[in-house]
Amino acid sequence: MSLVPASRAKRLKARVREMGLDALIVTDIFNIRYLSGFTGSSACVVITPENAYFLTDSRYETQAISEMPGNFKLKIYGSNWIDGANELFKRLKPALAGFESNRLSYDLHAKLKKAVKGTRFTPALDVVREFRKVKDKAEINYIRCSIEALESGFKEVKRRLRPGVVEKDVAFCAELAMRKNGAERLAFDSIVASGPRAALPHGKASDKAIKKGEFVVVDMGARLDGYNSDETRTYLTGKPGALHKKIYATVLEAQLRAIDGIRPGAKAADVDTAARGVIKKAGYGKYFGHALGHGVGLEVHEGPALSPLSKDVLREGMVVTVEPGIYVPDWGGVRIEDMALVTRHGCEIITKTDKMLCLL
Repeated sequence: MSLVPASRAKRLKARVREMGLDALIVTDIFNIRYLSGFTGSSACVVITPENAYFLTDSRYETQAISEMPGNFKLKIYGSNWIDGANELFKRLKPALAGFESNRLSYDLHAKLKKAVKGTRFTPALDVVREFRKVKDKAEINYIRCSIEALESGFKEVKRRLRPGVVEKDVAFCAELAMRKNGAERLAFDSIVASGPRAALPHGKASDKAIKKGEFVVVDMGARLDGYNSDETRTYLTGKPGALHKKIYATVLEAQLRAIDGIRPGAKAADVDTAARGVIKKAGYGKYFGHALGHGVGLEVHEGPALSPLSKDVLREGMVVTVEPGIYVPDWGGVRIEDMALVTRHGCEIITKTDKMLCLL
């Protein structure tokens, strides 16, 4: 029985009709999973205003039948999905078909045009991804379960992280804890960055031994049932100095200011500006170079974007990270990241690890 509601494909059929398309070819594997529940690696979905077709090869026939909703019509192709689409289009005869232009390579697009005669292809940018920005109840539950696995990793970090311990060892023990608590894999390579390496926003765990008096940025994520989580905490090994206190307090204030602005109808760029303004006022504007946050779901980085250039407007059901940071070269850095669920009147912080400065 499929765990994906048939309403997703139904909504997309209506959108295809609104766009004036005779068909839409979906090739992005995450979009395919969102629409069909399919967890394999080789497939293609074709949506028309009337029907939803699922194309895969014989290896996945039984799996597809068990995973996809009943409103999909299964078609088995031979060598590749382009051949399958060609056979289907010979019967459907669509005059205009959309394709995921930012997800289909130039080479595959050329092969598709060459194989399929009588159909004009037009870019259909992020049609499914726009749907994915707002999570339904089932998706939110999957994300909460992923967070539960992730929180077990942070508990292990707090137990293990001490001066003299190697960054990679902390990351390994945290991953083991997450897997024991249901995570099917990491959402991304864990970041454990201490001392001057904490100034690297993506400082993956290394062979460096953690020293006393250092900030340690730990950014981890878990994946469970296909859905991801993402959280960052910064620890201090030893007694904080004045600069430690100032930078940590600035980042925390920036995050809280941004969270206060998250609600339906808020411009994502304005939420970014709220956090960025706090850091700039404290004199550290040039040390915060990345966007404030991003959506999380089937991919750990997806829409909406919380950034200065974002055009997104927040809606109820969106799940975003809020992760301001200050990174001072050759000294260290601080990042605090939580996941926020946009609710009817504001937001709920769904990551739960304590974010007051933890001294180890």
